Parts: sequence; C-alpha cells; structure tokens
Amino acid sequence: MPKNRTLQRFAICALTTGLAGIACSSVSARDDVPDEVKARKNPVTLEEGDVRYYERQFKGKCARCHGIDGTGSGADAAASGGLVRPANFTDAKYMATRTDGQLFYQILMGGGERCAMPAFGPESDHAWTEDKIWHMVAFVRRFAKPSNP
Repeated sequence: MPKNRTLQRFAICALTTGLAGIACSSVSARDDVPDEVKARKNPVTLEEGDVRYYERQFKGKCARCHGIDGTGSGADAAASGGLVRPANFTDAKYMATRTDGQLFYQILMGGGERCAMPAFGPESDHAWTEDKIWHMVAFVRRFAKPSNP
C-alpha cells in the first residue's frame, strides 16, 4: 500500500477511534483467521540467546503502539488507528484466549481494517520470514503474567 494511502487510512482510523471511544484491547484486530491457521501451534522455541534480538525487534517495530513493556500503552497507542487498540500482552487472561496461530496471523497480515498495525509477512514491506514471525509470537508470549484469582 502506498505510504500516502497508509497515512490517510491511519488518520481516518485514528479520528474514528477517538470519536467512537470504543477501542478495546481485549478484542482482536482480526476475526478472519482461517481455522487451519488458528489451530497451528508455534513450531519454534525462543532460545535465551535469541531473546535480545527479538527484544530489539519488538522495541523497534512494536513498542510505539504495544508499549516497551507490552501493555498496549505505547506513545502511539491512542492514535494507532482503528476500532481495536494495541493488545496488552501482559494480560494473561487475554493472551490465553489467543492461539499461537491467531498471533502468527495478526503479525503476518497486520491489523486489517480494524487497526493500523502493518503486516510483517514475506509479502509486506517488512518481509519477515515465517520463522521470524513464529519467534516473535514466542517473544510476545513472554510478557503474559499469571492472572490473579
């Protein structure tokens, strides 16, 4: 998508979000995840030696919306565009409702029409491999804290 169209979509979505006031981090930006993808389990394990690399990737690509701490409260979260705010990865209850496949698809395809999250898949401007996306799924799962009873 051309940059000017992306910015235009971002501005319209940000305005809509601000006026509607219905942004909610407990809702996923995508509800169109194919069943076969939703059912996929993460085939990779994030090794301790990889954590620093994915932490840098997260800080550089994700933190401005998801927050450096994964709470969904980054500097651009309020204006992230769309009806769905950035996910709070520290919310164990929410994260338990997301399959590995759903997280993978969200990163692969982006936020769709409901938020401004860009796609990171091989066909996107970011051109992440599936392996890299699976590693990021493992990394964001590290933020989840046990829920309080």
